Amino acid sequence: MSLPRYEFHPIYGTFQKPNLTVRRYNPPNYDVTNRTNSLGFRYREDGFEEDLAGIWLAGASNSYGGFVRDDEIFSAKVQALGYKAANLSSEGHQLHKQVRVIRHLVQQGYRPRAVIIELTHNNNIGDYRQNIEEFSRPLNVNYIKVGDSKSAREKLMEKMEGLSVVADISPVSIKSRLIKNSAFYSWLKVGINSIPLLHELTLKWGLRADVALADSLPVGLLRDTPKSPKDDLIDSTADFIAATRDWVAANLDVPFGVILIPSQHHLDRNRFERYMRHMGLFSDNYDPTRPYRRSLQALRAHKIDVLDMAPAMTSKNVPLSFPDDGHTNATGHAIIAKELAKFLKSSLGLDPQ
Repeated sequence: MSLPRYEFHPIYGTFQKPNLTVRRYNPPNYDVTNRTNSLGFRYREDGFEEDLAGIWLAGASNSYGGFVRDDEIFSAKVQALGYKAANLSSEGHQLHKQVRVIRHLVQQGYRPRAVIIELTHNNNIGDYRQNIEEFSRPLNVNYIKVGDSKSAREKLMEKMEGLSVVADISPVSIKSRLIKNSAFYSWLKVGINSIPLLHELTLKWGLRADVALADSLPVGLLRDTPKSPKDDLIDSTADFIAATRDWVAANLDVPFGVILIPSQHHLDRNRFERYMRHMGLFSDNYDPTRPYRRSLQALRAHKIDVLDMAPAMTSKNVPLSFPDDGHTNATGHAIIAKELAKFLKSSLGLDPQ
């Protein structure tokens, strides 16, 4: 129901569209306008060159801050605390694609004071062994989108398939067209959530997705045991971040650090219990904090400076994510910014500019 927010980039893959202004509405979660500058990066146009001479903050959707206002993202908040900062993040970007953004900006001649990678724990753990090899090669530039080389016959068949979709009267097809074209139907799907009673009933009756049931981490990482076969994913992630740190040291010679943010199940025991019931598992045998603790151990074994956000975020008795969305809300962003400012000074030795 909103404007397309992404476009093809020859190095980053998908990336935000430049000069984007889009309202994102999902009651009772958020009603905000998100903007990008002429390069597709979040936040401001005027002064972005100055920001690129400050702290580079790289990450995925949590650091992009897609569901909070421009001035509520932790990158903007830490800037208000005196640190020039450039938000390099992109929604949906995997860790290795964010590193391509860093390498590309360096190739263009930009130089930061420090490089910080945000690692939200439920969506960045993976096998990065092949991606480590990218550091030994030039950046891969792909000016041809996948599909641009299709034959005339293939393109004609796609058009014919498009016509068949228009003619399709199946319930799924009708629902799809209603979502795209009917404001009333869109309100039934989204606006109804603004009524508290109906919001709760739709969740109870299973008519609305429960964000607690979503988790990209393998369940084996949550099992309360000293060792899990899936721990290799955590080690691989730490190895890739260490390789990134080494590349930054060799090419920029500036401080490097990681912001480690707990998963929604780590921060919200009630959500974790719902997830366990959904999986048909006995929660006493599982620990939502285990993957985080294991990642912290692996990163520190590589002597990487880590901002451990668990103490500051778990000590709060207020929600730090949205009711129907696992992303960090404005309160959580403010906490991250405050801790990040202290980390920049105490751990990386950087004073405000």
